[in-house]
Formats: sequence, structure tokens, C-alpha cells
Amino acid sequence: MTETRHPGALHEAPAGPTPRGTSAGATTGALADATALAPIAHAPTPVGAGAEPEPLAYHRLAHLDPRTARWWRPLATLGVGAGLLLALAVLGLVAVVGAVVATEVAPGLAALGPSVDLDDPRNPADHLLGLGLLALLLPVAVLALRWGGGQRGTVHSVTGRFRWAMALRAAAVVLPVYAVVLWAWMALAPPEDLSVPPLDASLVVVVVVVLLLTPLQCAAEEYVFRGLPLQVVGTWLRRPVAGVVLPVPLFVVGHGYDWVGQIDIAVFALSMGFLVWKSGGLELAVVVHTANNLPLFLASPLSPSSLQQGAVDPWALLLSLPLTLGTTAALTIWVSRAHGVGLWEPVRGRGRAPRAAAVPGGSPALGA
Repeated sequence: MTETRHPGALHEAPAGPTPRGTSAGATTGALADATALAPIAHAPTPVGAGAEPEPLAYHRLAHLDPRTARWWRPLATLGVGAGLLLALAVLGLVAVVGAVVATEVAPGLAALGPSVDLDDPRNPADHLLGLGLLALLLPVAVLALRWGGGQRGTVHSVTGRFRWAMALRAAAVVLPVYAVVLWAWMALAPPEDLSVPPLDASLVVVVVVVLLLTPLQCAAEEYVFRGLPLQVVGTWLRRPVAGVVLPVPLFVVGHGYDWVGQIDIAVFALSMGFLVWKSGGLELAVVVHTANNLPLFLASPLSPSSLQQGAVDPWALLLSLPLTLGTTAALTIWVSRAHGVGLWEPVRGRGRAPRAAAVPGGSPALGA
């Protein structure tokens, strides 16, 4: 897997920040969410007639229902995920081979086909395949937990759904901050191959593809590298540390940067894992990841080498690490205040609200 990240994402410009991070202190004050979740509980209550499960942290949501907390559920989730991933790999191979064959059969299509390494930022096909194939990991994670783990909706958050209000309020602050910081860095330390691309239909298609697919690509990586490991490991272990740390090496290996870039990637991965646990869902990590990648991908046509991973200027860490850590800290403070929990205390929830079921005597009871 690869991911863009100047200061924290997938494909990143060698001399600048790496695509994948978030913004710093500018995030705190402007964010205010109206969702307050239930009080903290230390042990789940079995779901039974008339009983309501205790609110749990994100990584322990499988224990809302004894049926999804069985020891073999994580193994089933991983098995289903592996099968879906294999199917996706076959689909990707067919797509790439099909594109190559099409350009051979009809040479006139060569200009519309992808480059060999999918690293031409001015080629719409490169963005379409590079971002599109990664975006397909999103249903892989969701379906793996649904079919293998038996969990419905809890992969998104402790409410059993994607909390759009939280995501949009955070994005209103984080996205502009990241755009300003990353584009200012590019202006102050421009890449050697900086140039203005032709203002033609191809450039318009690149912009449209980037705007549509980058949020999905970022969401897919957060669901696969943060949500899935936290909930799989959390079925077995009470503490979230293993679920945050274990996927970091895989996330790092999926990038082709040198040691400088890998430090940036690792710090980003740990920060996003913490943010998912803290906020009780994947929304804020998706926002930060998108905020990091989107400005970089939109600016990538200005530098033909921007999608090539490799050596990263060590000075870039002076921008990327404070941006990632500062944004994580700001969002942590905001979430704590909005939900009335301590700084080192996660937001908890009960998943989807149980449906009321009729019982003898006419009074409703909460079903599992």
C-alpha cells in the first residue's frame, strides 16, 4: 500500500512535507460539537431483554454483543478481509493490464493511458488508478468487519455511524490550515522542476479526479490501518496500545520514502491511531489525512516529480512533525471539551441505538 503524505499522506514530493498529517493549534477554538455521549463505563453489561449495553471505547465495541465478542471473530474478520483484498488485487491487475493492452491495440489511446509507474501528476489516468484502487480498500474494511466480525456500523464510530457533523466542523478548520501551510512551504521552498502545466482539458480532469477520489483514498487507509486493527485486536485485548502500534510497520512499509520520510509516516500513523481511540471513531483521522493529501495532490501538476517517493529533505520534519502533533493535540482538546471527558479518556458509545420492542403489558423494551 502506498499513501500520499507530504507532511503525511500517500504520494509525496521528495523535498517537501509528506502527505498524511493535520494542522496544529489553530484547530482548537473553532471546533465545537454538540454530541455528548453517555458516561464512562468500565465493564460491558450483557445484552438481554430490557437491558442496555454499557458504553464502550471504540476498540472494544465488539463487546457490545456477546455474539460479536467471540474469540474467533477477529480471525474470521481477517480471513474475509484477505479474500476481499485478493479479489481487489485481481481487479487492479486486470485494470492495469487492460489499460496497457488498449494502448497497444489502439495507439491513439496511448496519450490517455497511465504511465508505467503511475507517477505522472499531469496524467489523469495515473491519478484515477492510483487513488481509485486505494479507495476500494474502504469497502474491504467495512465488509470484513460486517461479514467476518458480525459488527454493523461500529467500524465508523461508537455511535454506529459516520458522524458527519463532527467531520465537517473539523474540516472547516483543518483543511484551510493545511492548505495554507503546505502551499506556503511549496512557495518558499519550490521543487527544482517547478513549472506551470498546460491549461487544458487534461488538467481539468486531474483536478476533478483528485477532488473526488482523494477523500475516499484517505478514508480507505484510515479504515484499513486504524479502524480495522483497533477493533480486531480490541476484541481480545482491553488496552488499545497494541491496536494502535501493530499496524504502524505495515503503514510505513507501504511508502517508498527514505528514513526521514518514514519517521514522518510513523509519527502520523501513531497520531491518527490515538485520535481514533480518543474521538471514538474514524472521522477526525479521515479529515486530517484528507487535509494533508488534498493540497499536495492539487499542487502536484506544478512539479512533475511530486508523485515519486524517495529521499525527503530532513528540514521537512520541522514542518510536518509540528503540524501532525499540533493538530492531534488541538483536536484532542476539542473532543475532550465537546464530550466532557478527560484528555486521556476516550469518547464511548453503544453503537447503533437499539430498536424498541413491544413486551407484554404494552411498555416498550430495548432489544439487542
